[in-house]
Amino acid sequence: MCTVCCSVIDVAFVVDSSIKNQGASAWNQMIAFVNLVIDRLTISEYALRVSFVSYGDRGTVEFRFRDYSDRASTQQRILTISYRGDSGNNLADALDALRNQVFQANAGARSVAPWVAVVVNDRSPSIRAQEIASIASQARVAGIQIIPVGILGSGLTTNILNQIAFTQSRVTTVNSYNQLSSVATQVADWICNSHLSK
Repeated sequence: MCTVCCSVIDVAFVVDSSIKNQGASAWNQMIAFVNLVIDRLTISEYALRVSFVSYGDRGTVEFRFRDYSDRASTQQRILTISYRGDSGNNLADALDALRNQVFQANAGARSVAPWVAVVVNDRSPSIRAQEIASIASQARVAGIQIIPVGILGSGLTTNILNQIAFTQSRVTTVNSYNQLSSVATQVADWICNSHLSK
């Protein structure tokens, strides 16, 4: 019997893997945060399904909705995703990948499910930065609800988070990587309470 967040929702995690002052340690805390959120969701073919996009100089789809159908294998796969440490930050490319490669029927996206993307980032874009607002708007039109989670202090501005957010009430920020765990429950609740927007 399902006991935690059993909703039919497709959720993609988009995580900034560009260079960080704290290097792989920061990346590992971002990955731990994603898995903490997933701890609060029921992952199955008939409930939530997960995909993952990492980005630095470009966006890379690490896995799609159809690839894993339980929490343990999803979390295990996430732990294998390596820190890239790219000098560039191309959030625009990651958002394009979401729309064109992840939230597509042939990638396992379900038309009956709300489409949610949790974007975890710690730097402002350095590549195609001027396109962010229009690309985020295209994502909204496609029915993708972006929940930004920003780690402030490494050049990230809340302006970027507000530009990409589906709604301003679902933007959250922390001041350091080790504070991410404190917002995991809130983000999981936002995911779980998402409704169709397409």
